[in-house]
Amino acid sequence: YGVFFRDKYMHRPIGYLDVYKDRIILVTYDGSIFYSNNINEIKNNNLSLNKINVLNYDFDFDYEDKIYYRNIKIRDILVDEDKLYIVTNGRQKIDPSLKTGDFLDKNFHGSTNILVGKLNLDETNIRLENFFSPGKEKYIVNDWSHTGGRLVKYKNSSFLLTVPDYEIEYEKMRELINSDKSTIGKILLIKNGKSKIFSYGHRNPQGLFYDQENDLIFETEHGPQGGDEINLVKYKKHYGFPDASYGTRGAGLDKFRKHKKHGFAEPLTYWWPYNCGMSEIIKVDSNFNEKWKNYTLLNACLSGSFNRGESIYRWEFDIEKEKLIKKNKYHI
Repeated sequence: YGVFFRDKYMHRPIGYLDVYKDRIILVTYDGSIFYSNNINEIKNNNLSLNKINVLNYDFDFDYEDKIYYRNIKIRDILVDEDKLYIVTNGRQKIDPSLKTGDFLDKNFHGSTNILVGKLNLDETNIRLENFFSPGKEKYIVNDWSHTGGRLVKYKNSSFLLTVPDYEIEYEKMRELINSDKSTIGKILLIKNGKSKIFSYGHRNPQGLFYDQENDLIFETEHGPQGGDEINLVKYKKHYGFPDASYGTRGAGLDKFRKHKKHGFAEPLTYWWPYNCGMSEIIKVDSNFNEKWKNYTLLNACLSGSFNRGESIYRWEFDIEKEKLIKKNKYHI
């Protein structure tokens, strides 16, 4: 899909994909929504995209704002039955009269929100409404790449949503991550538009996968300099940040490396001394590759340094021992 949109917008992310009735649903950087022809036709090198008009919501993409991740509101999409869920970073100017500045412009606040609309391929329109909002909880974001919100379907018509740290000031961050009154730095359990805290101590989650068959949750997140992680997420566990990380220690954070020793959950694996640039994680079975007989996970690392990024890592997971075993890395 990059072929269609790179001429207009060069930065990432260009868009997000999911599948609905054997068709690809694409939501692009500026909030445009498309559906494709049948996937079997696409496999024969015949791809077409049809636009769905959003009737009642403006994603407010700003071509003049050169700080990507800030000008792009969309952070994830999820198709569940006939509904399209769109996660946004809630980016909003505090004083609309002021001109947009550079990376450190403090005239914006952000929050993690979910919109929902009903898909109908017989129509070319969709209406979006609020599905989840943290209410008055909004933050001055210091790094807009720290505004990702990954959404997956969970048990009993509920969802899991990752909420990042927004790279706010560390002492305030520590207070909020450890507080039951804030959503920051947590994974939330959402049902009927209401949320409760599922887990704590997450920095900047970029991948989330729920294995329904085995009732397991895997999450990936960016560490500071080094310290990218894959976690096995369990209810009410704390995953350490900002006090425990395998990344570089800095003023006000990463006091400890050993998580368990200080009451935090250890990651399944981590990257050190360089990051891999974490993205999504999924489970695949032998239908994908008949040689992969065991419990196989793939995670994408897109922007890491020193040959750790631009790759897909393949792991085997030992359910009984709760251990990851690295099997391969495929450079992309």
